[in-house]
Amino acid sequence: MSTKKIGLKRTAGIIIMLVVLLACVGTSILVVQMTKSNLASKEANLPESAISLYLKQVKNNDFNGIYENSLLIDPHLNSKEDYDQGIKDIYKGVNLDKLMYIDETTDSGDLLYGIYEGNIKVATVKLIKTADGKWLATTVFQGDNNYIVEVPEGVTIKVNGLDVGKEYIKQSEVPATNFSGLKDTSKAPKVTRYELTNLISEPQITVDGTGYTMIKDVLSNTYYVGKGTINSDLENTILSAAKTVARYPTKDGTLGAISAITITNSDFYDRVKTMDNQWYAAHNVSQFSNEDVLTIVQQDENSMIGNVIFDYLIASGSTSKEYHIGYQISFLKVNGAWKIAGFAIDNELNPATVKY
Repeated sequence: MSTKKIGLKRTAGIIIMLVVLLACVGTSILVVQMTKSNLASKEANLPESAISLYLKQVKNNDFNGIYENSLLIDPHLNSKEDYDQGIKDIYKGVNLDKLMYIDETTDSGDLLYGIYEGNIKVATVKLIKTADGKWLATTVFQGDNNYIVEVPEGVTIKVNGLDVGKEYIKQSEVPATNFSGLKDTSKAPKVTRYELTNLISEPQITVDGTGYTMIKDVLSNTYYVGKGTINSDLENTILSAAKTVARYPTKDGTLGAISAITITNSDFYDRVKTMDNQWYAAHNVSQFSNEDVLTIVQQDENSMIGNVIFDYLIASGSTSKEYHIGYQISFLKVNGAWKIAGFAIDNELNPATVKY
C-alpha cells in the first residue's frame, strides 16, 4: 500500500473521529439544555418560585404584576396607586438582598409565607396555584379602613374603579342607617348595604346610573347613595329647619317650633326636649349669615339628607359671639310635609370653623 493511501485513511479516520466528537458534544449540550429546561419547568411549579418572582418584582419596582396577581389571589378593592404605595411602605428601608422566607401556613388552609430581614418580620405573602400549575404570590395587607355604602335597590357601584359584586353585600332591603333614630323605621327608604373592608385609604366611589350621587355620614364611615338634587324649595326647607333648631339653645326659638317640623317619636327629639337652655345669657341681637345648603341627596322620593352651613351671631351690647355651624339633617315626608327624622352636628362642614 502506498504512503499516499495510508495518509488518506488516517485523514478520513481523524475526520470521522471529529464528527463523532462534535456529535457527542452537541448531544451533551442538548441534554444539558433539556435538563435545564426541565429543572426550570419543575422550579416554576414550586411555591418558592412565586416568592422569588415576587421579591424580584419588589426589588425592580415592578408593581404591575404584583397588583394584578393580588386581585386574583386575594380579591380586594384597593386602587393600584394605594396598593403600590403600600408595597413601597412595607419595604422602605429594608435590605432586599437579605430577605428570607418561612412557611407560616395556618389551619385556615391558606398557604402563607413570612418575609423576614434577619429576625424582623417584614410582610406576609399568600400563595395560590393556578389552573395551569403555576404559583402566584401577593402581599397580605391589613388595611384599617372599613366603610359601609348604602344604595337604593338595583343601583350598582364601583370602588376605586373596581366593580363591587354581590359578595360585598351585608344586608338587603333594610332601612337606611340615617333614619335609625326613628322609633318606627317602616317609612324609611330601603337600601342595600355594602361592606367594604381592609382598605388602605378612603375609597373613591362611583355610582352607575344617571343622576346618582352620594353623601358621607358626618359621624361614621357610611356613604348614602341617592339622586343628587338641586331644588330651591328643598334648599329652603333644609335651611329653615336648621335655623329653627339653632335658635332653641340660645332661647331665640321654642321647643314647639321644633316639634312642628320634627318626627317627635325619635332620638333627635328626645335629645332636644331634654336640653337645658336656661343658662344662656339674655341678648338683643341674633343674626344669621353665610347660609348655604351644600348637598342634597334623595334616597327615595319621600326622603332626603342634606348638609347645611351658616354663621350665627349673638350679641348684647359690646359682647358678641359668632357660631360657625354645620348640620347634617335627614328628612321624611309625612302627610305631604317634610319632617326632621335624623340630625347630626359637624361644624367642620363650615369653612369658617377653625380646624386644629
